[in-house]
Formats: sequence, structure tokens, C-alpha cells
Amino acid sequence: MENLKKRVKQLKKKRPGYKEILNFYQKIREEQEKIKPSLKIKSIPLKKEWKGLLKREGFPLLEKKDFPLDIKASITLFHSLCEIGKGANPHMTAQVKKIEEAIEQKRLDLKKIFAGEVKAQNVVDELGLDQKVFPFLIHESLKPSIETGLKKLHQELDAENWTKGYCPVCGGLPYLALLKGEGGKRYLLCSYCGYEWRTDRVLCPYCGNKEQESHNYFYAEGEETFRIDTCDKYHQYIKTIDARNIELIDPVLEDLATLHLDFLASKKGFKKPTPNPWTP
Repeated sequence: MENLKKRVKQLKKKRPGYKEILNFYQKIREEQEKIKPSLKIKSIPLKKEWKGLLKREGFPLLEKKDFPLDIKASITLFHSLCEIGKGANPHMTAQVKKIEEAIEQKRLDLKKIFAGEVKAQNVVDELGLDQKVFPFLIHESLKPSIETGLKKLHQELDAENWTKGYCPVCGGLPYLALLKGEGGKRYLLCSYCGYEWRTDRVLCPYCGNKEQESHNYFYAEGEETFRIDTCDKYHQYIKTIDARNIELIDPVLEDLATLHLDFLASKKGFKKPTPNPWTP
């Protein structure tokens, strides 16, 4: 966490306008890291036929519901994140209060949410909550369990030949791309489980377009390390970080600190199928 704190400090100095959201992110990450040592997560034994499907048919290994979770720890973390949310901004404060009132009045059962018995979207609709805040708090509460399960899964997973635009582990779409190593090999990061996999340099991960002439990119002056890769076919984009030019501590943090590029992409008429959950 010390390296992350140091990077947050650097970013706040460089981009003062991001101070509020960077402070919020740091507090969330601190709580997530704090709970990891107490997690009880079982390993997922991968069957041979699953690995065969991954290699031959292009099916991801798991469904999102198959990830092993520590529900008790997730509930504890959820309450901690709600406390942080109260100090974030007036809108988040109001949303957290509505959520806590629903829990107290037994109109909201967190255990059923985390167990997958009730969908977060149904709760949002029933309680009239913001479309982003409650799902955000749920996913960030599950994230330590997901990351821990994924770490154990890495020992058995072989996805070297996977070059598709969706995650080989859970089928999730990427939220970010990285360029790494000699020649700038391209990797995608899953928006759900965080898995990183290698893919083609010329590929729209969202529509599969490989026509080079329809792919372009742009970046802010003097910040070539961070760029927006666009696809003209359906006017979609993904942000790319050239990790050869930066000591990459936390991809999510760098994504947050370059939201101005996302706004610029939107102004140019491009959209991303995996919107940033940290933005209003």
C-alpha cells in the first residue's frame, strides 16, 4: 500500500482536480487490503474438459457466479465502504443513508445479494437507488474475494493462446489495455475479475474488428503514455497505458487519474461498453 499511497500523492500534485476521487479510491483500497488476510477462499479445481473448451471452443472457464466468495467478509467490508461513502460527496452520502435504512428495516438482505440469490439491479429498482452507487459498493465489497480466488486460479490456468476480446476466466469485457515488454505486446484487463491476457495489437475487443484502417488513437499533449484507442466500426474505444514508460502500481488508479481522456473520447462521439464504475 505504501507504493500506492506514494503514487496517489504524485498524481494529486500533478492533477489537483482529481484530489477528491483519488482520496476516495485510496481509502477504498486500504479497506480492501485490510480484509484480505482474513479471507477464507477455496481453490477452484479446473476439470480437464473445461481447459479443453477454453482452448478449442473459446468458452471462458467460469461464470461470475462460480467465483468462491467469503460472504461474511464481504458484508463486513460493505459496511466499511458505506462509512467511507458517507464522507465522499453529498450524493453518495444520501445514497448510503437510503441503503442503511433499507438494511435496518429488513427490506435489504445483503447475504442474499452476495450469495447471488437476489440481483443488485432488482434492489436498485425496488428501492429507487442510484443506478451506479449500490452495484459499485457490492462489487468493491466482493473484489478482495475475487482477487484472492483469481490468484489461486493462476496456478492452473494456461491462456497463452487466448487472443479474444473477452476474459478467458469469466467472459467479462476489458476496461483497459496495457502495452508491455519488447515490441509493446498488448494485454487486456478484465472489468470484472481483473485477469490480464494477451491479445492482438490491432483488435477492437468489443466488436472484434481487425481492419487496421478503421483503428486510430489520440492522447493529450505531453502524455503519450496514456492514450485512447478508437474503432470506427461502432464508434467504441478503450484506454491504453504504455507500461513500458511508467512504473505501474495500480492500473485502476491510473485509469481514474486520466478520466479527462474518457471525456474527450465521449466528445468525439466514441463510447466504451465498460464505463468506469468510479465516475458519477
